[in-house]
Amino acid sequence: MTTKDIIKSKRKYRNYEFKDKKRDEDIIIVLRRHWLTFITQFMPIIAGAIFIVSAHFFIIEFMPEILSGEGKVILFFVESLVAMILWLVAFIFWIDYYFDVWIVTDRRIIDIEQLGLFRRNVSELEHSKIQDVTTEIHGILPTLLKYGFVYVQTAGKKTRFIFKQVPRPMMIRKMVLNLQDKIIHEQEVKNRRHN
Repeated sequence: MTTKDIIKSKRKYRNYEFKDKKRDEDIIIVLRRHWLTFITQFMPIIAGAIFIVSAHFFIIEFMPEILSGEGKVILFFVESLVAMILWLVAFIFWIDYYFDVWIVTDRRIIDIEQLGLFRRNVSELEHSKIQDVTTEIHGILPTLLKYGFVYVQTAGKKTRFIFKQVPRPMMIRKMVLNLQDKIIHEQEVKNRRHN
């Protein structure tokens, strides 16, 4: 990522806020998992909905005797129960996808991981404490659509930050390393001035 891209990105996220954002901190990029990972997670939900609709029409066509009396109420109850379960699972998948966020600023990396509906884990890492950044892309679709994992190694409490299935992992790796170099260079200049 070039300096021009970073400036453009800073403008894009100028009005983006998050808890504990420092006043002079600029957001470089906000990342979520690639959209295809959400779609593939969502496939069983779609299959379940198709199954409910198919079963309903199958029962109407080939077992109309079930719809007489209390059978109709029981069928409606079972269909509604399965639909509500599918809706709840879809909602949980959406929450997990939408609230798993990685924010890269000019000073640090913030890893926000949603764990279920009511639990969230937030970690942060200063660029100066990064030891290594590695990318990993596995499979045909991730290779074609350019998404994968970025591993940021550190010596802190959380030894490894993982950006899961994010778009353009090679670009993100380069950006993080460039930001790290910039911070280290600024610290060296600052130390020289004080000596």
